[in-house]
Amino acid sequence: MYENAKYTLNEIRKSLQKITRLADDTALMADRAFSQTELNELSLELERHTEKLALLGRALPLDVGSQIIREQVEQIPVDAMDIRIGYTPEGWFRLEIPAPLPKKSKAGNVNSICAPLLRALSTFFRANPRGDFCKSVIAYRHVYDRATPERRWRDHDNIEVNFVSDAVALFTLPDDSPQWCSHFYCSAAGDVNRTEVYVVPQTDFESWLRRYGPRDADRGQSDDNDSTHKRRCDDE
Repeated sequence: MYENAKYTLNEIRKSLQKITRLADDTALMADRAFSQTELNELSLELERHTEKLALLGRALPLDVGSQIIREQVEQIPVDAMDIRIGYTPEGWFRLEIPAPLPKKSKAGNVNSICAPLLRALSTFFRANPRGDFCKSVIAYRHVYDRATPERRWRDHDNIEVNFVSDAVALFTLPDDSPQWCSHFYCSAAGDVNRTEVYVVPQTDFESWLRRYGPRDADRGQSDDNDSTHKRRCDDE
């Protein structure tokens, strides 16, 4: 069995345990009339873990299934979306989606990206074992074609990023909780519309900001995607 499949199955078991515990805790709180704030926090935590479980469930057939099963799960042609995955010369994980992410008000469009994204990540990590885990920042750089008026650039809080964060964390981090993962968002002008996502150790984030921060995305910058370096983490 693929190593990725063993990892995914272990994560499914852990998610099921967390979901069961959270469901029991939520039911207990509801019966005992705890405050609405506490119930809200628990229900949101439960939602986060059920979403993670759904992603794990979608990823598993890509790891263990035959080619026919994988095609049935993916349901999207190989060349429908040219998602690029690799490592920067510094060793930071980098993902590029050749499109803007949908607005939260149009979150139904997420399905058109979710399937090819999971497929691309699963394929990449079957060939490239996961690196060492460490506390990291998932950094988003939303790149807009220079011809796009700035008034049409989206506010970061209106962009649906949760499904991408969940998928990326699934393959690159032990968990997407605050103990392991912070988030950063910026926008930049470039040659074409695209979304760049990086996973950067927290100790390297200032270096990432200087190299890939909110400035012109294409001028004076080399192509990062061909690097085969893996992320390394200092002992904490």
